[in-house]
Amino acid sequence: MSEQKSDDGFATRSSHMDGWAPQHASLRETQKQLTRERLITAGLAQFREIGYNQTTADAIAKAAGASRATLYVYFKSKAEIVIEIMRRIEPEVLRAYSDLDSIRDPDLKSIEAWLATTMEQWRDHRLEYAAMEQALASDDAVTDVWYGLLQTTWQHMPNLFNSLTDPADREAAKLHLLTLQMALDRTLYFAIVRERPIDLECLRTVAATQWLDFLHRGRAASATGTTPRAEKEYS
Repeated sequence: MSEQKSDDGFATRSSHMDGWAPQHASLRETQKQLTRERLITAGLAQFREIGYNQTTADAIAKAAGASRATLYVYFKSKAEIVIEIMRRIEPEVLRAYSDLDSIRDPDLKSIEAWLATTMEQWRDHRLEYAAMEQALASDDAVTDVWYGLLQTTWQHMPNLFNSLTDPADREAAKLHLLTLQMALDRTLYFAIVRERPIDLECLRTVAATQWLDFLHRGRAASATGTTPRAEKEYS
């Protein structure tokens, strides 16, 4: 095995053992995945203990029992660790909005049930959301990915958005959805991640009222084909 230098100065290795049996390659991939998971777990622990901004590459590598060079093989920055975490949560987030869209005749009770499930998801990923919120406050790369995710959730609500034939109604509904998502994320961060004294039952009812209004406005617009000028405001 020989070592070469890539254009960016990092050492790379070339192997002449291309004839390795498939099981060797499989074992190598398993080991790489385990190392990757250790680095993510160590990163989360460091973000929780000393904060995202204070966490260094050396601290993550040491906590994972790896070298700094090994860390950079998998992640070029700590932001990439958070982005990986976000990508793993993304399917659950999108599925939640698909579930919301599938409620045939939404009422306060059904929206409260949907919010209860969403809040449970935040509890299940409390550490991940804590790291994300810290990174969002200071890292543009993380902000761009999360904002991009929020901007795609409407695509997982075809029952509502496909019925909005007026372009102005559709754009207003997208913006309304985005503002509700941002408000809900921030509220759940303080209520669940930071465990501030908030009446969660009351919170569900208040938030459900806002989300129900959003769904009803959208369905009213689709039923009439347009929204009266006075109702164009979605925020």
